[in-house]
Amino acid sequence: MRKKPELLAPAGNWESFVAAVENGADAVYLGAKILGARAYAGNFTLEEIREAIDHAHLRGVKVFVTVNTLVKDQEIGKAAKMLCSLSEYGVDAVIVQDIGLLSLAKEIVPELPIHASTQMTIHNSEGVRFLEDLGVKRVVLAREMSLDEIRSVKQATSIEIETFVHGALCISYSGQCLLSSMIGGRSGNRGHCAQPCRKMYELEMDGEVVDTDGPYLLSPKDLNTTEMLPQLIEAGVDSFKIEGRMKRPEYVAGVVSTYRRLIDRYMDDPDSYFVSPEESLVLEQLFNREFTDVYLEGTSRTGMMSREQPYNRGVVAGTVVGYNSDERRIIVELSTELALGDGIGAEGLENAGENITRMVLDGEEVDSGTKGDVVEIPFFEKVRSGSFIYRTMDRSLMDSLKKTFTSPKPIRNVPVRLRSDIAAGSVLQLEMVDADDNMVSVDSDYVVEVAQKKPTTEEQVRQQLSKLGNSVFEPVDMDVTVTGDVFIPIRALNDIRNLAVSQLEASRIEKGRRNPKDKCKAPDVACEEVNLDKPLLVVSVDDSRRLEAAIDGGADVIYAGGEVFRGRAPLDMKEAFERCRKEGRKIYVNTPKIVSDDDMGRVKETLRVAKGLGFDGAVVSNYGTFRLAVEAGMTVVADSPMNVFNLHSYAAMKQLGAGSVVLSPEMSLSQVEDVAQCGSVECIVHGRLEVMESRYCMVGDILGEGTGCSRPCEDGEFELFDEKEYCFPLLMDNDCRMHVLNSKELCMIENIGKLIKAGVAAVRVEARTMDASKVKKVTQRYRGALDGKKPGKCKDITDGYTSGHYMRGVL
Repeated sequence: MRKKPELLAPAGNWESFVAAVENGADAVYLGAKILGARAYAGNFTLEEIREAIDHAHLRGVKVFVTVNTLVKDQEIGKAAKMLCSLSEYGVDAVIVQDIGLLSLAKEIVPELPIHASTQMTIHNSEGVRFLEDLGVKRVVLAREMSLDEIRSVKQATSIEIETFVHGALCISYSGQCLLSSMIGGRSGNRGHCAQPCRKMYELEMDGEVVDTDGPYLLSPKDLNTTEMLPQLIEAGVDSFKIEGRMKRPEYVAGVVSTYRRLIDRYMDDPDSYFVSPEESLVLEQLFNREFTDVYLEGTSRTGMMSREQPYNRGVVAGTVVGYNSDERRIIVELSTELALGDGIGAEGLENAGENITRMVLDGEEVDSGTKGDVVEIPFFEKVRSGSFIYRTMDRSLMDSLKKTFTSPKPIRNVPVRLRSDIAAGSVLQLEMVDADDNMVSVDSDYVVEVAQKKPTTEEQVRQQLSKLGNSVFEPVDMDVTVTGDVFIPIRALNDIRNLAVSQLEASRIEKGRRNPKDKCKAPDVACEEVNLDKPLLVVSVDDSRRLEAAIDGGADVIYAGGEVFRGRAPLDMKEAFERCRKEGRKIYVNTPKIVSDDDMGRVKETLRVAKGLGFDGAVVSNYGTFRLAVEAGMTVVADSPMNVFNLHSYAAMKQLGAGSVVLSPEMSLSQVEDVAQCGSVECIVHGRLEVMESRYCMVGDILGEGTGCSRPCEDGEFELFDEKEYCFPLLMDNDCRMHVLNSKELCMIENIGKLIKAGVAAVRVEARTMDASKVKKVTQRYRGALDGKKPGKCKDITDGYTSGHYMRGVL
């Protein structure tokens, strides 16, 4: 039997919230003023969240609150109080990213359901099972997953699965993007993303500019799954999520109402499912950078990028055929209707847009024009002939959508049944039952009298009791029995009806609330005893040349393997192990950051071989691989992509089986010190940090030939240049994923003493992006600094460098 999926809508402010509820959302997700991944949305105070929960529960709608950012240690206390407040208010779930916050919630508010945010980068069945074991109720899967992969996860687990169905896409796996923070200190993992992916870039191959048919190389189209809803429903997806907490309420109203109709249409008659041209036009008009469902189809190379413009283009409204310089008006031949109040934009002009205040047709001012008309419209900038004019805002559509959430009479109603048995000499009674079987029975102070003249009829009683006014209730059944000739004043009927409405409203609201906590604070984390003479020097390598260089440079520990980048031969594990053992060095097998279900068997085999050879442990970067490595009985290093950002996150990972933890590169020195004083932590101190990993392969898309991948990434070296001429190297791996490296190399050699003083257990050189000669040079320099020699300067071992966030932290 097909299960009807939940329709989950975004709300960045109160109007958007009401728009979502009134237009058919089953649930709404919203953020508090703090700790939400959309810090620049309006968001809600705690009191407003309480009001929203009551408003939604009265109407049979769920509310989920996003607490889906990485949390600083000084914010933990505030987060704990917020979790307790949300639980008391009756929120239906919290959406979290931080594993420490997840662990905290399970401890202090175990009754509060938890949803794992897409920021946790859950993209395989093992990762879902890991969270299922922790008691997480629902997982929001990575947007990069195909329909087949989603189906596989659903079949392999029993947890609820949520997927995005409409709205903006990120080019990077969510939770794995450091580009915004590295460029300007605004962390996407903290809700402050500056969206550098929507800026202009230039692609170079071996120093030569590549023709890219548009400069917005990291800007994806918007997701639209209307044509694929049947397959998603059949795959068993539990919740369909619409992106858009930064969007206006009319957008929320239009998108939610459209998806509401489509879901209901399919459930009513699957064989006759369709998407009408009018429905498609509404979605296109509300916001689009063009639409795609590319990941769901299973491809990651073509058809998903909006390289020509990264902003809303609306719908094509006409073509420029001239320009009236005297009046500063464009002359447009219309291909669709335009009217006064509509918004328009011009092809190729990102910041050029106007609201139509005047329109001239055949020398006469008109209110609107239609297809085929040639009209003149005031426009600040001259636009070349042949350019498209887009209708970016349809005023009539927006006005009609606005009415859905501004009308005093609710559109969304709760059906109720009313029952009253009336007889002279008895107290007037009324029973009201809603569709969820909430029931109230109220008695009036009025005692029914015998009619002296004209008796009150059953029809009069029904008519008066059915007048539920602007309440959310709608009578669908009424059982009224009047015995004998009675008289009931209209006022008495109104009073008992209003009392029943009031009590049923209160019952629906109170039903979801939970008991307040006597104490609500984050428990202290028990610190481990750390006794280290000096930090270990770890070097991450992926081939034999870099391995030899790291050993010769003095590395204590080798992380061997990881993603296999195009043009490189994978490291021979046995040879690497024997070489390290011969030199008395520890060696851990490194595993890829992203591992699909199809690739999990390969990783499992890698772990088996490594354990059999005697490797000291495994380095893992996602929760699925973490689960496999722990189950295999290996010593596990939880790597930086797992976003351990505070003491509670560290403690959670240790409790879950991590032998050691690599801290997030977004942490400041003071944050590192707070965690390092309580346990053995590792920090990356040198190398080009990866600022994005994407399932989309830019090089294959732009330079590839045919439907299959022709591997153009093996033909040269590729780099991205931003508008300020900063260079971001690109690497493609054998799974056709694109890795974007930071424009500057992280270098902490001048500050290594501060990290030693902070008490870190290990420092790491990320050497997989260096040539072998540099690996040896850099390793030697850090070896000497750890051994007490003068560290020297960064400029001695690297060009263009940065201290990352150690000295500045992130917003």
